[in-house]
Amino acid sequence: MTETMCFTIAIICFIASFVMHVLSVAGGHHKIRKSARVITFIGAVAATGALVLRWRESGHPPLSNMFESLATLATMTVWAALFFSSGKEEAERKPQLGFFDGAANIFAVLTFGIASLFPGEIKPLIPALQSYWLHLHVAFAFIGEACFAISFILSYLLIFRNLMSERRGSATGVIESIAAKSISFLIVYGIPVTFLTFLILVFVKRIQTGAELTKSLLILSLGIIPMLAICTILFLSLYLLRGVLGDYIERFAPSEERMDELIYRSIAVGFPLFTVGALIFGMVWANKAWGRYWGWDPKETWALITFLVYSTYLHLRLTRGWNGNWMAIISVVGFLVTIFTLFGVNLLLSGLHSYAG
Repeated sequence: MTETMCFTIAIICFIASFVMHVLSVAGGHHKIRKSARVITFIGAVAATGALVLRWRESGHPPLSNMFESLATLATMTVWAALFFSSGKEEAERKPQLGFFDGAANIFAVLTFGIASLFPGEIKPLIPALQSYWLHLHVAFAFIGEACFAISFILSYLLIFRNLMSERRGSATGVIESIAAKSISFLIVYGIPVTFLTFLILVFVKRIQTGAELTKSLLILSLGIIPMLAICTILFLSLYLLRGVLGDYIERFAPSEERMDELIYRSIAVGFPLFTVGALIFGMVWANKAWGRYWGWDPKETWALITFLVYSTYLHLRLTRGWNGNWMAIISVVGFLVTIFTLFGVNLLLSGLHSYAG
C-alpha cells in the first residue's frame, strides 16, 4: 500500500511539474522552472522510495519483470534528466531547457502508465535470476538505457524544433532534402500516433475480453491515453501553425547546438555503461547460468544491434564531425532499438530471456 502511494505521488508530481514547465517556457519565468524542478525532485524521491520498499519486501532489486523494469527505467530517466539539465548555463534568465524538463516528465508518466498494464505482484526469482550478477548486469544496463532515453527525448525535441523552424542543420549538406523532412515528420508524429493507437487497442481488447475496470485500466483510460492524445494534437497544431510560431520556437526552445551537445553527452555516458552491463556482464552471467558466453539468443542479438547503432553514432560524431538533425535521427533509431531489446524481445520473440515478459 505504501509502495502504491509513493508511485501515485511520483506521477502526480511529474504531471504537475510538466504543467509548470509549460508555463515557465511560455512566460519565460526562471523561478517557475526552479519550482518545477523541485517538484520533479520530490517525485523522483517518491518513486525511488517505492522501488526501495519493493526491493526490501522482495529481497532482490526491482528488475525481475516488466512492471519493475519499466518503473525503474522511468525513475532513472527522471534522475538522469535532472542531472543533464543542471549547470551554470541553466541559471540564465530564459528557462529554455524547460522544453526538455517537461518532456522528461511526460516520458516518465507514460512509462509508469505502460508499467501499470503488467502484473505488479512480487514473485520469487527463478533460478536463472538468483545471482549477484543480476545486480551488476541489469543495473548497469538500465542506467545506460536511462541515458539513452535522455538522448531520445532531446533528439525528438531537436527534430521537432527544426521541423517547426523549417531549418535543417547537418554536416552532410543534404538535410534539406524531401527524404529528410519526411523522416523528421514521421518521427515527430508517427511515434506518438503509433503509441497512442497501441494503447487504445490494448484498452479496447482488455474491455472486450471482459476484464474488470481495474486501477491500471482506469489510469490508462482516464490519464495516459487522454494526455498522449492532447500532446499529439498540440504538436500537430503547432506544426500547422509553424509559419506563425516558428520564431517563438526559435526563441524559447533550446538552441540546436545546445541540444546536440546534450545528446552527445548522454550517449557518451550511457554507451560505456550499457556496453559493460548488457554485453560484458551479460556474457559473464550467461556463462555462469547456461555454460556459454554467447549463444545468439534474441536478447543477446538485439543488445548487440543496440551497441552497433550507438557505436555508429559515436563514430560519425567523433571521426566525421557530424551533428544536427541526421545525428538526432540516428539517436532516435537507437532508442527504438533499445526499447525493442528491453521489452519487445520478451513479448514477441521466444528465447532464454522470455521469463522477463
